[in-house]
Formats: sequence, structure tokens, C-alpha cells
Amino acid sequence: MKRKITLLFISFFILASCSSDEDSSATPVAPVTPLTIKAALNGSGVDVSWSVVGGTGITYNVYRNDNPVKINAAPLTEAKFKDVLTSTGSFTYTVTANSGGMESAKGVVSEKVILELPKTRTVESISNVDNTKTEYTFTYDATNITKLVSITIKWTMIKLSDQTVTEGNSTIMYTYNGDLITKVNNYKAATPSTEYVYNERNKETAMIRTKSDGSIDYTVNFAHNDDGTITETSDLPDWGTWVYAYEKRNTVKYTYSALKYGSTNYVETCNSIFDTKNSYSKNILGFNNLITEGGGVNNQISSSIIGTNDGRVVTTRSYKSEYTYNENGYILTKMKYIMTLSAPVLTEKTVITYY
Repeated sequence: MKRKITLLFISFFILASCSSDEDSSATPVAPVTPLTIKAALNGSGVDVSWSVVGGTGITYNVYRNDNPVKINAAPLTEAKFKDVLTSTGSFTYTVTANSGGMESAKGVVSEKVILELPKTRTVESISNVDNTKTEYTFTYDATNITKLVSITIKWTMIKLSDQTVTEGNSTIMYTYNGDLITKVNNYKAATPSTEYVYNERNKETAMIRTKSDGSIDYTVNFAHNDDGTITETSDLPDWGTWVYAYEKRNTVKYTYSALKYGSTNYVETCNSIFDTKNSYSKNILGFNNLITEGGGVNNQISSSIIGTNDGRVVTTRSYKSEYTYNENGYILTKMKYIMTLSAPVLTEKTVITYY
């Protein structure tokens, strides 16, 4: 009996030892790869998010443009990350999951995110009286590459009758509060500054022009209507009333009404069609919050204007614009024509370069 008990104890010890050896030699297994990933441009950064990987102690790493070096300084415990960009360009992202010192394979690649910012914009205005060439140069904040610091403007006008040349220059300086443009100082111009007022939803409600002595010259007010239109009025007596209608963040229609030509009721209506490409100013921080100064997100390809006095048509005008684009869908050139009965007449040529 004693021999049987001894053998049983030895057998149990051997089994326990084998089990312990197997556990200690088990190979760690890397977690699964995140299945989905999204990347969206947000100001000067990209918001990256992905599907959560199940398990305890899971962390994540994010990689840009398939670079082998991760861009997060510390392991990420949430399925999101903001990549602050320091340059323009095209960017894609992949994500790995980590557990127990093991890293998964890289996951799917996000859609491409593109950041383009205008460097120069040259506009040639053509008329029967003169030709004017205006050059705009854009400068941005070094710590936030989408925040506009200034636009330097140089212009040259040639009077066609005697070839007289007139030149000038000015600089527009921009002030921000967070992501919103709150003030613009225009040096070497008749109106030295403009201030912008917003509501709690970051929608512009007023534009205040000031004189060189700091006093208010006039104020333009913007009412945001329930139907999505915006009504513009001013304390200037001859300003009239403007009503803007939008579609996909573009001004597809405006109606202007005022007492003109004595006491007649003048009404002007403009309908516009836009392309689906990117405007040059799409990514400038705060620009698209400005109603009348903003660049918009797409490009106007045609517009038709009808003006009436007391219901009688007194003027009609139509324009069309032709564009070329770069590989990222941002405009490089624009040719604007006024449509006449005989043939389109070129009125404006624009060339844009990017950083």
C-alpha cells in the first residue's frame, strides 16, 4: 500500500512539472489588427480614428504614409489620435494594436488626406479702359500652418488710352481668436481695419469697419434665417438688403434689393453653378466662416444676373469660368468670361501656386 501511494505522488509531481514547463514556454500572441480606420482633415491637423480591438491592456500605434516610425510619442489607450501637420501634402495612416509586448501587423490604410494652402494668387483684370494685374502672397503662422498671418498685395494698372502705368501695394494682417478670424488690418488702404463678430455657433453676425482714428465707419449685420438663408443689412442708408442662399457650402443665389434711380425699387438676382473641385482657400483657417470675404469650398463655373426696376428688366449679365486643376483637385488657373451675343469676352485671368 505504501508503494502505491509513493508511485502516485511521484506521478502527480511529474504531471505538475510538465504542466508548469508548458505554461512557461507558451509563445505570446500578437493582438488582431484594427479592421477600420478613418482620417479627416481638421484645421492644421488630421483626426485619426479606428475600430477598437478587444482584450485587456490593448494599446495602439499610428503610422503616417507607411513610415516604419510611429508618430505617437506614447502608447495610445483610446482608438483616436490627432496628427498635427507641420507641412502641406498628402497623408495616409495605418494603425497597429499592442498587448504583452507584441505588436500586430499594420491595419488597413486610411483614405488619403490632402492639405493644400495657396502661396500666390495672380489676377489679371481686363477691360476696355485698363488692364490691372494684382499679385497676392500668402504667409502663415509657423506654429499652425493653416492660420493666415498676412496677404501682401501688389498691383499694376495700365491705362489703355495712353499706356499710363500706376502701381501700388498694401498688406492685410489677420488676427485670430481660436479658429476664427476676428480682425483684419489693411495697411495703405482707405479703411484700416475690419472686425468680425460671431454667435455661439461660430457663425458671423456682424462686420464692423473702422476709420483710421479707431471710430466706427459703418456696420454690416448678418441674420441667419430658419430656412438656411442669410440676410445682410447695414446702417448705411444706401446699402440695401442682400439675401444669400447656400448649397453644399456655396453661395448658389443672392437677391439684392434697394431703392435706386430716384425712388424705384431695384431688385437684382444672381444664380450660380459650382464645380465639385476645391477652391484655393478651402483650407485657410477661419476663411469659410466669413460670409462676404470667405473663399468658399468649390468654384463658381457660371452665373446669371437679372436686374429689375419696379418689376421691369433693366439689365442681364451672364458669366462663365473655365479652370485647370492640379492632381489633388485644387485650381491652378481660371479664365472668366462675360457672355455677349457675339462671343464670350475674357474679363479675368487667375493663376495660383501652392506651398
